[in-house]
Amino acid sequence: MNKNTAIIGSNGYIGKHLAFYLQQMGIATMCYDIQDEKCDNYKKIDLTDKESVKDIDLNVDYIYMFAGLTGTFAGFDKYKTYVNINEIGLLNLLDVIRESEYRPKIIFPSTRLVYKGINKPLKEEDEQETKTLYAINKQTCEGILYAYKQSFDIPYTIFRICIPYGNLLSADYSFGTVGFFIKQAKAGKDITLYGGGEVKRTFTHMEDLCYQIVQGAMKEESNGEVYNIGGQTLSLKQVAEIIAAKFGTNVVAVPWPERDLRIESGHTYFDDTKIRTLLNFGEYKQLEDFSKDI
Repeated sequence: MNKNTAIIGSNGYIGKHLAFYLQQMGIATMCYDIQDEKCDNYKKIDLTDKESVKDIDLNVDYIYMFAGLTGTFAGFDKYKTYVNINEIGLLNLLDVIRESEYRPKIIFPSTRLVYKGINKPLKEEDEQETKTLYAINKQTCEGILYAYKQSFDIPYTIFRICIPYGNLLSADYSFGTVGFFIKQAKAGKDITLYGGGEVKRTFTHMEDLCYQIVQGAMKEESNGEVYNIGGQTLSLKQVAEIIAAKFGTNVVAVPWPERDLRIESGHTYFDDTKIRTLLNFGEYKQLEDFSKDI
């Protein structure tokens, strides 16, 4: 498999895993991020500075654009930073590509937060709603990618991610929601859930997530397409109970803070028919099995 890739945002949770996964496949991978690092196949860049973006080697097959800021309410307090990094950063990259002779395929992560929450498996074409600046950033970037493909033939594939968890690099860490639950339970504390945690999400182990993103990106028919990343659908309460049982703690419902309730999305879990059809995917890893090893 003679492919070359670049990962922008290689120091992030998913970026690190993609670098590891691609290297395990024997695919040459150049890594980029904002931090100073002294290692091979790494270069520091600043996406908000177009001159810095020009240092990215565009003579590759795929660019995994996984840099950016995440968060819910934080975007309102730092809207300029969120727009500059999450939107202007992508525009700088695409404009540098537009001005070059190369047309690498852009692999872009979007989010469950672009959807209007509803208690049914969400399809890619289902109704959208943006309650946070981060969700607006992602929705805007999806449109930017479409526009640059239409005018300048820059290929792309978008993967909407719900809740990733697990770790291929270390057994003692998980990101986000699951990581928060583990941290509470390991400390002997009860796991607290706003409103009791009845809302459902799609939970995807990092191995399954990397497989879907990397293998999906390599399919020619994925050019210009959006895919929901598949996984195991569970309520937050179910996940918390699995982890609490492992450490002998409890799950406790607490009231929603007004600020958080205003931006809560409700049920957001995925219909993964489209990605399954693309990849002929088998069974997903189960969170119950993951919990045995933490």
